[in-house]
Amino acid sequence: MAESFPDTLDQAISRLRVAGVASPEADAWSLIAAVTGLGRGQVQAKALIHPDLLDEKQLVQLEQWLSRREAREPLWRITGLAPFLELELEVGSGVFTPRPETELLAHQAIAEAEAMVPVGQGVSVVDLCAGSGAIGLAIVHRVAHTHLVAVESSPEAAEYLRRNAECFAPDRSEVLVADIGDVVHTVADHTADLVVSNPPYLVEGVDPLDVETAQFDPPAALFSTGQGLDVIYRVVDIAAKLLRPGGVVFIEHGIDQGPATRQALQAAGFRNPQTEADLLGRERFSRAVASG
Repeated sequence: MAESFPDTLDQAISRLRVAGVASPEADAWSLIAAVTGLGRGQVQAKALIHPDLLDEKQLVQLEQWLSRREAREPLWRITGLAPFLELELEVGSGVFTPRPETELLAHQAIAEAEAMVPVGQGVSVVDLCAGSGAIGLAIVHRVAHTHLVAVESSPEAAEYLRRNAECFAPDRSEVLVADIGDVVHTVADHTADLVVSNPPYLVEGVDPLDVETAQFDPPAALFSTGQGLDVIYRVVDIAAKLLRPGGVVFIEHGIDQGPATRQALQAAGFRNPQTEADLLGRERFSRAVASG
């Protein structure tokens, strides 16, 4: 007799818990939803009526994915999708997977964009070290009067960035595969309204990494030289060149890098540099206003 859905679910949760997965119940539901092609709510509703919800092919697929998750391959690498606010972004090998804590920065940047008065093509948003495009695309998806230039140096990551841009902002986004400094050839000086960035800021061999980050996220998206600050300093200088007077920059950084980031922003001529904390009270990103 086929195993019932409640038994399948319980066993999946138990296996992930034993493997040390931080959220075994949520991950088990997410894997089952991905196997069936349904949302979690739909799976829960159908399971009440059909205790043998999963067919044989789906059970085989679930077993394969559970084994990968037990080996601590990230959930979003298995399903190929990473949730970020209301978006589901394509992700995979070679691209940094967006983290929930970055959503706090995105929320504030969205509010900033909504309050800006559009001129010409609309509010000009630049996402430096864009990766999958999470921050920039969250802004343009939510705020209709925006246009995005997303800059990513990794060709592998840029492939996912292009797909996500085509999905969520096909007519209001431009992908630049280049060093972040090359954006000055695409965006004229002092014309951008909003610059956002989640640059690499960890110190290799110093900052601790969980097993999933260490094994599956690309090192170039994680580590920076100069005590983790060199790319942050470049972002500050580029933002100072791109932003119009009154434009705003948001930069994610390490929990001990707030003072150095604020100091760099002030030295570059920005006004009112402020650092915001994440839900655990740790300094997570800084915001400042371009002078003029």
